[in-house]
Amino acid sequence: MKFYLFIFSFFVFSSCVQDKKTNSGNTQSSEDIKDTILIKKQKPLSASFEVGFYSRSYYYYWLAGKDTLDLTINVTEYEKDSTFSVSVHHKKPLLFKMLLYYINECFPLIKKDFNMAKFRSIYLKSPVYYLDLTIELSREYEQKFGRKNINYQKLNKFLLTSSLNIQIDNFLSPLNKKVKRYSIEKFHLINKTYFNALLPNTDLKDYPEFAIEGMGLSVELENK
Repeated sequence: MKFYLFIFSFFVFSSCVQDKKTNSGNTQSSEDIKDTILIKKQKPLSASFEVGFYSRSYYYYWLAGKDTLDLTINVTEYEKDSTFSVSVHHKKPLLFKMLLYYINECFPLIKKDFNMAKFRSIYLKSPVYYLDLTIELSREYEQKFGRKNINYQKLNKFLLTSSLNIQIDNFLSPLNKKVKRYSIEKFHLINKTYFNALLPNTDLKDYPEFAIEGMGLSVELENK
């Protein structure tokens, strides 16, 4: 099993450092991402559902000294058509703009092993894990629907016209990709009273009174 090391310095967006409100409630700071090493590790395909369905899979994660950052990016290629998906894994809340920055930092390595034209989807944590995104989406949602649950078709249309879509489309533009569809399995609205169950040991004072919640956020892509 081979390890590929990439040493680089992370430069945090100035808005993340200057906007004190946006940073509160998130444990990831500019100090956490300095002087890190990006590691690529191949994931063995051993489970019965993986063999024959996936052709290969890699993990990307960061070392800071002797510790790993609370973020792993997994890239998996499908056997049938050689398309691949990117999924993110972390336990603590993270600024959404920083998450996109991390994924972008992986692309030089990803491009060595995968055909970027075959990039088919991104799987993210539920929006509530990203304070900056949650603030924007909750405000936009309430303006359109109040605090009523909507069906999945309306949810997709809402997200396609939201600030989330602007950020992701801008992020994907250099790859000649754009968002085709969004989905959130078991979508519902969650009251701030219950945020602690999802985000323990997190300062919630800057979070909105409700948030979009579900079993992660799936983003299906297509070529421009």
